[in-house]
Amino acid sequence: MREVQLLLITAASSSFLLPSHHPSLNRTKTSASERPWPFLLHNARSLLMPGHGTRLKYYATESSMVAESLLASTSSPVDVKLMSAGISGSLREGKIRAIVEILGRVEKLGICPLSLFDGSARELLRLECCRLVDGGRLDEFVELVEILAGYGFSIKDLVEPIAIIRMCVERRDPHMAVRYTSILPHSHILFSSIIHEFGKKKDLESALIVFNESKEKLDAPNMYVCRSMIDICGLCGDSLRSRCIFEELLAQNVTPNTYIFNSLMNVNAHDLHYTLHVYKRMQAIGVTADVASYNILLKACRLAGRVDLAQDIYKEVMQMESTGALKLDIITYSTIIKVFADAKMWQMALKIKEEMLYAGVNPNIVTWSSLVSAFANAGLVEKAVQVFEEMLHAGCEPNSQCCNILLSACVESCQYDRAFRFFRSWMTSGFQKAHTKVRNRNAFSHIGMGVEHASKNGVTQMSCNVDQHHSCFTNVVGFKPTIATYNILMKACGTDYYHAKALMDEMRTVGLYPNHISWSILIDICGGSHNMRGAMQAFKAMRDAGISPDVVAYTTAIKACVQNKNLKIAFSLFEEMKRYQLKPNLVEARIVILAVLRMIKESYIKGLPIKDDMIIITGVEIEVLGSANNEPQIRAAVIKVLRNELGLDVLAGSGNELVRNDPTSPPNSSLVHGILRKHGYSSDLKFSTRRPPDLGRLMVPRKSLRNWLQKRICARR
Repeated sequence: MREVQLLLITAASSSFLLPSHHPSLNRTKTSASERPWPFLLHNARSLLMPGHGTRLKYYATESSMVAESLLASTSSPVDVKLMSAGISGSLREGKIRAIVEILGRVEKLGICPLSLFDGSARELLRLECCRLVDGGRLDEFVELVEILAGYGFSIKDLVEPIAIIRMCVERRDPHMAVRYTSILPHSHILFSSIIHEFGKKKDLESALIVFNESKEKLDAPNMYVCRSMIDICGLCGDSLRSRCIFEELLAQNVTPNTYIFNSLMNVNAHDLHYTLHVYKRMQAIGVTADVASYNILLKACRLAGRVDLAQDIYKEVMQMESTGALKLDIITYSTIIKVFADAKMWQMALKIKEEMLYAGVNPNIVTWSSLVSAFANAGLVEKAVQVFEEMLHAGCEPNSQCCNILLSACVESCQYDRAFRFFRSWMTSGFQKAHTKVRNRNAFSHIGMGVEHASKNGVTQMSCNVDQHHSCFTNVVGFKPTIATYNILMKACGTDYYHAKALMDEMRTVGLYPNHISWSILIDICGGSHNMRGAMQAFKAMRDAGISPDVVAYTTAIKACVQNKNLKIAFSLFEEMKRYQLKPNLVEARIVILAVLRMIKESYIKGLPIKDDMIIITGVEIEVLGSANNEPQIRAAVIKVLRNELGLDVLAGSGNELVRNDPTSPPNSSLVHGILRKHGYSSDLKFSTRRPPDLGRLMVPRKSLRNWLQKRICARR
């Protein structure tokens, strides 16, 4: 029997018909099955002869029917090499749909479609897929790879999966992303990537669609996917939904791992009570906490201002480290230093630094920034400068945040000239950062142990006491200011409007643009210098620059009006703010109260007596001082300004009970293991909120108000 060679040639026609004008054919059209085999074999082979490249295109036909006819009539082996050549030719012409149809018919004949693609054909297929993707034909690409995956093709090698995922994210098409990812072998990991990419776009809705559809695609709850979804809930500001995901896992009798617990605690770190509740459940289930777990607990304590709890947790983990059960990392030390820095406990912050050096952990930029902040918060600018210089000598490159902390410390202590000297020096010369190799671990471990030298630019230099066995060299690191940097310097302008405006212009020259805070500072400068017209012009210029005023800008403008006794404009701005549905903040409440008191005072001076008590409603009954969401905080701000600043008596509710406690104090929280009982927390950790009665109503008795007015008038005289 003669050897049969099969040639696959793609075609646009739907049936195997050679042109009727071919000299070898009669004018009568016949089907492929009716034509004699010698003729078919002769034409198939003749097309393979040298110089017949154009004839391949000319006699383009649907090769799947040829394959079916040939294989049905002979038992001779199929020449895969020739078939691959035919497929490669079709791929070069971009006839991908025809190839797909061929693969389907070839598979029915018992031939593995994957075997028809040699190295050249695979590369051409990859290029064709890239062409579809680059052309934005995402739907066609996904449809193609779904078919190819069914034939056993390696889809992940055709196009980088993350590129397709990002295209789906850009199109806000979570369904397409899931559809594509589901055909890949590592889909459980890629589902997490999709959720993460949507999270970066703050598209929580699409991320949730991927999360829910992934649960249908996977056989069991996947910890990678669940953790990613919890993290994205935090990134998008929906911590309550993260709690629902956690409860769903527990309801399915799934034991979350340590990473799930850590993500949940981190997302809810702003709620110390809940964070500690999660930790307790973690212990009850038997999931082992790692160093990240305790770092998050320390973070939650810092956010809640609970220094005492943070100290106890730190002692606990130090004890665990001494037994070898845990190893503290740089985050642990940096977080506890930040706790003490926020509390202005700089001595304790330095003590922690000594302990981390003793443990062989070198400070990083976060640690150094926290130390600078510790002294800055305590008003010790000189010490803050020394720490900053020590950081440079230790070889740590300062970031803009650390520089801003130092500048802010100078401004808060009214050292305005020094702040500008630092800034100009950094902009001109950068930083002389040392690269030091020190054998003595105690080097750079003490503040104030070196000898200070005054430099020409006013920056304090300090030579540290280091071991003689070291090598030291320096290099210059450039300084890149941020918008926050210029905003801090604008505050240092005092009432100098032109200097502040010049800084705003300088921002633009370095590629930065003033934000809400920048404009608010400029408005405040005008108000403080009794330049009411300038304040209103700045407020208008803010809008002209394409920035819609936020609550801070409105607050600052209202404050400028009150300072300049223009209450009419102040209340008109307040009404305008409400029309834009901007929620008043705490400062807003304070300003409105002061404005009302000023009106009462002016009326009293004109001879109008005080006949009634002053009633203040901070709840939802009227829209003056805020909504129900932030009402307790606003109430606290009102009480503070009336009682602490002005010395007025403040009554709550119907006026029968004097408000004595701070209504914003958080409910009791819990802590780890034995620390729970030490701080008097119940073991059931119920979520209860203690609220005094009649939060919405405050009253200043007319007697107290009259006494306050009389004192003010006497003081003026």
